[in-house]
Amino acid sequence: MNNVLIIGGGLAGCTVAQELSAAGLDSCIVEKSAFLGGKVRGYGCKADAKCNNCGLCAVGDLWQSVESNQKIKKLCNAHVIDIFKENGEYKALIQTDNGIIEENFSELVVATGFESPDKTTGSEYDSSAYPRVYTGNALEKLMMNRKENSLFPEAPKSVAFIMCYGSRNVKERASYCSQVCCAYSTRAAKVIKHYYPEAEVVMFYMDLQAVNPGNYARELEEAGIKLERCRPVDISFDGDKPVVAFEDEEGKTKRSFDYLFLNTGIHPDVMNNTAIADITGLRVRSDGFLTYVEQPENTGVYLAGCAVAPMNTYDTIASARNTAAMLINNATEGSVK
Repeated sequence: MNNVLIIGGGLAGCTVAQELSAAGLDSCIVEKSAFLGGKVRGYGCKADAKCNNCGLCAVGDLWQSVESNQKIKKLCNAHVIDIFKENGEYKALIQTDNGIIEENFSELVVATGFESPDKTTGSEYDSSAYPRVYTGNALEKLMMNRKENSLFPEAPKSVAFIMCYGSRNVKERASYCSQVCCAYSTRAAKVIKHYYPEAEVVMFYMDLQAVNPGNYARELEEAGIKLERCRPVDISFDGDKPVVAFEDEEGKTKRSFDYLFLNTGIHPDVMNNTAIADITGLRVRSDGFLTYVEQPENTGVYLAGCAVAPMNTYDTIASARNTAAMLINNATEGSVK
């Protein structure tokens, strides 16, 4: 029997399922939300006059393909209660809308992604009380729902981005780089500059990843985007307009902007990861992400995507395909040791 349980129906989980299906293997996706696709399904394209390689094109028609694939069983609004091994197979208890079901699986893939944006730093600014402040999640919705010639209700004169908001911060359980913030924020800045060439666009940053080959900082500056290397110390408001306090070469300064973007990163869902580790034999690292205790070829328990570490779209797809390849090789060569 080759029937793989995939916990998580986002980009990684769906990619694994699709790859397994192409190799003739059955799988079952258990997804806690009402639909497949996870967070990526809510992301918006960041092309301006040209493609900016944000990665959404690489997703293609994955969701529709998985939803219509008969070799992939889909259980949405569901979660795994317990897993135990019996006679060389994994028996999973799954809570569904129709009650608890029990199924047997040959292997498991944990592709649970990362913490929901509404639980992370800056999520309080997603309320209607702050119409001029956008977190990373709100930025994606802005990009997805943009009109042909406009993003905002009125043309802005000034826009600011604060990079690494909630990342590289021990207090926020994220002393690491989230890998995605530089990419999505600078691409979005290009889109804003494309729509509103007269607007001042300022990016407050600590370090800048080279999103594209070559001198990426120069590329942004040539597009008219100002790079301010510092970490702002405070956000306040003048009416509904955000005011950023920061320190530049001239000392402490306060600036009011029409719109402010807080570039929130990827945080592990520590509570969920701990529960998953308990029933699968995985381990929660000190940073909150999951890792192996023993090699997956020996246990039949595999990891994919952002359950392991922060990843962008391309890296998530690559991680999922690598996991699927290991499972396919395992099915070809024999059962789990």
